[in-house]
Amino acid sequence: MLKRTISIAFTAALFGALLLTSCSKQDDPAAPTPSNSDPREKFNGLWHVAENSKDFGTSTYNCTITDSSNSTHILFAYLYGFNKKAYGTVNGNNFTIPAQTIQGNSISTTSAVLTNANQINLKYLVQTTSTHYDTVTAVLTK
Repeated sequence: MLKRTISIAFTAALFGALLLTSCSKQDDPAAPTPSNSDPREKFNGLWHVAENSKDFGTSTYNCTITDSSNSTHILFAYLYGFNKKAYGTVNGNNFTIPAQTIQGNSISTTSAVLTNANQINLKYLVQTTSTHYDTVTAVLTK
């Protein structure tokens, strides 16, 4: 009888050990993995701009977005046809171009959002004289 009790206890202990090891915690594949990537990276590249300016009507051209030496800024080459770069600050999928003077004109965004990996919707103002603003809407696509 003692031998049978020991055998049952041993079998129960072995079964319990197997059950516990099969229930070990595993990584959840649905859990987000932290990203250490630069938040500016998704904006970088050559973008085709289709814009509508209150002053100049519709136009298309290319704009290049690159990182700045300032880790919070991105640079826009050729935006509004400027030969000098404007800078913007990234916040998630949005960015702002703070008021800055480029080639004698002040430029600033009213809204800017990366809608997907290949499209940016952008609205901005260009102050061309002390009292006149050109209102511009643009879609940038990769």
